[in-house]
Amino acid sequence: MAQEYLPAPSNIRLADLMKERNISQPELAKELGCSKSTINRFISGAKGTLTHEQVLKIARLFNVSTDFLLGETNIPDRKNYDIAELGLSVEAARNLYTGRVNTEVVNLLLENARFAELTYRIAQYFDDTFASGIAAQNAMLTTLSTLLRTKVKTPEAAKAAKDISLRRKPVYQGDLDDIEMYFMAAVKEIKKGIGSHYAEQEAMSKKVAEKMFTELTKGQDVQHPTITAEQLTDAMLDSVSGMEGATPEALEQLRNGLLGILQSAAEQENAHEADE
Repeated sequence: MAQEYLPAPSNIRLADLMKERNISQPELAKELGCSKSTINRFISGAKGTLTHEQVLKIARLFNVSTDFLLGETNIPDRKNYDIAELGLSVEAARNLYTGRVNTEVVNLLLENARFAELTYRIAQYFDDTFASGIAAQNAMLTTLSTLLRTKVKTPEAAKAAKDISLRRKPVYQGDLDDIEMYFMAAVKEIKKGIGSHYAEQEAMSKKVAEKMFTELTKGQDVQHPTITAEQLTDAMLDSVSGMEGATPEALEQLRNGLLGILQSAAEQENAHEADE
């Protein structure tokens, strides 16, 4: 959750940020390209205002929004960033803007500490940080194995050469195993935080099934009810007819599919009973 500050005018807000980040007036003046007296007059509230460009520079320096600096919000977090500031490529930004990727999932991943660590491990995989070391080790083992086979030429040397050769590892396997482990840990951690809703769906489905059974067996011997495949199919369709996308054509296709499955199951059950 974003930190929230008490309401304050812009000069007090700037003074608080400077104190919090341990930045002096001369240091801020140097960053803004103005005089110390300009900063002092603004913070003291005696006189003077900051230009639009200076406000933007301060917002970027302290990583807060301009609205926060101007006292229009009490939450400092920035909402708008330039693509260059975020380090995104044009194609990556386009995928976010157009909804080509699920932005909700992207947000959850980026907020997760394990996923943050994962990005650096993937970077090490891409630039061969560990793979180069394994490749060098494999080359050394291969050379040693070859020397034992060709120079020593004894049964013991041949066995040692084989043992050494078996110690070679796939160059990227360690990286990939590590990445998979961190990715799955991040996804599971995120899912744990979100929680599960399938229990609610199970309870709802159970209630619908019980209601359906009660209606289909009304007036019958409950111990020996008779329910046809057609009746069960129509009852199941009634339970989904109000859902989004449940067009007459879709419902008809669903009816044909369900009816076929139920009739096939009934025929197999009858055949099984006949065999017994």
